[in-house]
Amino acid sequence: MQMKDRTKLMFAEKLEKLLETKSFDKVRVLDLCKRCGATPQTFYYHFKDKYELAAWIFLHDFAYIMGDTDPGYSAERIAAMTQHMKERKTFYQRAYNDHSQNAIDRYINRFNIENAVSIVKAVSGADELTEEQIIAIKYHAYGVIGLFHELIFDELNVDVDKLSAFQYEKTPDFLKQAFEQYRYSSEDILNTEK
Repeated sequence: MQMKDRTKLMFAEKLEKLLETKSFDKVRVLDLCKRCGATPQTFYYHFKDKYELAAWIFLHDFAYIMGDTDPGYSAERIAAMTQHMKERKTFYQRAYNDHSQNAIDRYINRFNIENAVSIVKAVSGADELTEEQIIAIKYHAYGVIGLFHELIFDELNVDVDKLSAFQYEKTPDFLKQAFEQYRYSSEDILNTEK
């Protein structure tokens, strides 16, 4: 692991620790830096603000499950991703409770939509997607994130495996086919523009 990635992980771990006792809006970059034994300049070298750090944590979680593995999209992979994020639900609950313009739920929705569009284009060789494909991608992304939100706030009493099987089954066929063929690179995921 490169030094810059270790530094980012250090900030991520300390942010998560802070969120065990504070709400996201109460976390200050200066406090985070003190806990890391780092200067604010070090933080701002890696992240624009705490929201970008939260987005990076999501990307790190996504890369942990999806990155650098054989292509494939299945209920089992969805379950692994969901379970991993559910195990870190304190972070996601605190991050989701922030309703600022840079809130993580907006970022995750945008990431999921842009990611799906780029994958379909890459796999199909299309320059543009149809209006129907764009709407299907958005509908799917909003549903997935809405259900995940309910799951981490214990508002959805369903087994992760059942939820993941449902999500897989309801994925539009063209999107499922593209996801099944695409190989994620951890490096590309972690360098996604926030």
